[in-house]
Parts: sequence; C-alpha cells; structure tokens
Amino acid sequence: MAEENERASEDLVEVAKSDASKTKNPLQRAVLFIKQVLAELGKVTKPSRKELINFTGVVLGFVAVVMVIISGLDWVFLNVVTFVFAG
Repeated sequence: MAEENERASEDLVEVAKSDASKTKNPLQRAVLFIKQVLAELGKVTKPSRKELINFTGVVLGFVAVVMVIISGLDWVFLNVVTFVFAG
C-alpha cells in the first residue's frame, strides 16, 4: 500500500515536471496540486494510542518546564526592576 502511494506520488511529480512547460493554465496547475496533496495525504499514518499518550506526555512535560523557566525569569526581572526603581 505504501509503495503504491509512493509510486503514485512519484508518477505525479514526473508528470508535473514533464508538463511544466505545457501547463500554463492555472486551473490545470491547481488540479495537479490537489492530486499531489491527496497522494501525500495517503501516506499519512495515525499514531497508535500508546504513541499518542507518549507524545501528549512529552508535550505537557515540555510546556511545564518552559512555564517554570519563564516564571523564574519573571520573578528575577521583577526583583531587579523593583530594586532599581524603588529606591
């Protein structure tokens, strides 16, 4: 299945290259673009439940770390500005 999709998309690319000089019509180019997009979408796979949970955990962990870093920097800058301008 994947090989068929890859071959189909490669064929579409070859057709696009060979027809590049002939295809000046914007409608034909748009249709070719849509065909290529659909061929690429055929290659997309959905993650399994385990992968999805793993990816979600990684993203939430990364967001938590960045949140702690930004909060720490905010606290440091608050104290520096308060020290400098408070007197």
